[in-house]
Amino acid sequence: MLTKPDTGWSNFQLEGTSVYELSYLDDIAFEWIEQAIHGLKTLSPFCVKGFMEPGRFLCIVSYWNCHIICEDEEKHLLEEGDITMEYSHTSMLEFCKYLYHDIKQNMEEWVHFIDYGNPDWDRKRKILERDLHKLEKLILRREKSFDEDHCFL
Repeated sequence: MLTKPDTGWSNFQLEGTSVYELSYLDDIAFEWIEQAIHGLKTLSPFCVKGFMEPGRFLCIVSYWNCHIICEDEEKHLLEEGDITMEYSHTSMLEFCKYLYHDIKQNMEEWVHFIDYGNPDWDRKRKILERDLHKLEKLILRREKSFDEDHCFL
């Protein structure tokens, strides 16, 4: 879903969608995990965002599908062609599993994804480890909610 960060960029793609290049202007690992934790904790749809320079990327993670919206970041009345919309039959649980795997697999690169100012790398690493652990526990706890015998109202 997310490629290994490289010089402040990571590609995002879900099954059946285009590839979206996302920049370091959003601290993706930290922000997206926070949203995923909230979504699984409350069993509520959530939204993650990114910046494509130019363009804004939004992915609405619902129960059984993800909806991707790309729009111009300028403050003007949108016209036809200013918005791209796609969807993927990727459930909230699958999205969270992909997110966990992709961040865990390249954790050091995600810790250093935003590299301006004088960040405390050890502190960022500990926060990311803590949040990954929370996400992993919630994924395991919510598995049954996404089986064939369950639905969301």
